[in-house]
Amino acid sequence: MVEKNLSKDLIREKIDKHCNEPIRLFTDDYTIYFGLEGHSKVKEHHIIKHSEKEYADGENHVNNCENRHSLLRQYLRIFRGVSKKKLNTYVKFFQFTFNKGVNWFGNAIQLILNNCTNTGR
Repeated sequence: MVEKNLSKDLIREKIDKHCNEPIRLFTDDYTIYFGLEGHSKVKEHHIIKHSEKEYADGENHVNNCENRHSLLRQYLRIFRGVSKKKLNTYVKFFQFTFNKGVNWFGNAIQLILNNCTNTGR
């Protein structure tokens, strides 16, 4: 989902909502992540300091998220501009196709057929 206003409070809300157990957190040094080691569900917080030209620390890195972002940007580029109003839909479709892999179309058809069957259509 595309968030309109990133903030420390939003990050804490996401952790509360999506994490049932204590987590190990890996972030870059963006200021909204500062202080998360004090969150009750964060048992470890590893920070990669991009501002100091650090991109990995042993096995710790945050490249997966940045990788997805770079792929999303390439995907959106083919549309030559996307309205902010529709951006979330484009991102959700990208997420679906990325997560389902090369057989994303077959998975989409199966979801549609299951939905039609379950609703009695």
